[in-house]
Amino acid sequence: MAQTEGTSPPRDASESKEDRKAACQTFVEQTKVLVTLASAFVVAPAAVKAILDLKIDRWIVAAELLFIVSVLASYFALASVAGSQHKGRFNVYAWQVRISGLVQFFSYLLGLCLFFYWLVGRTG
Repeated sequence: MAQTEGTSPPRDASESKEDRKAACQTFVEQTKVLVTLASAFVVAPAAVKAILDLKIDRWIVAAELLFIVSVLASYFALASVAGSQHKGRFNVYAWQVRISGLVQFFSYLLGLCLFFYWLVGRTG
């Protein structure tokens, strides 16, 4: 059985189209949650700075950039899943979805670490 570009075979013989639809729906929900969290942390440093009168430095700028990268990567992930759904494949294992999902998650996680490093370093 020949595969077309950008598709992957089912994980096992019992995987149905309904299972793939459910996987896409779960991926979309998880991505929306991470977008919400990353978007909240885009404005959090400004609030923390105003409340605690902290100095902005390179750590918080890097964290902010990582949160923005996370949000942008999530849009790429959602667009990739939407394209997969439009083609009727419902493929969350496509390389576009995987790469953008990993970039989204790890840029958010690293941004969060940098944010708390900045916060703890500035507040003592």
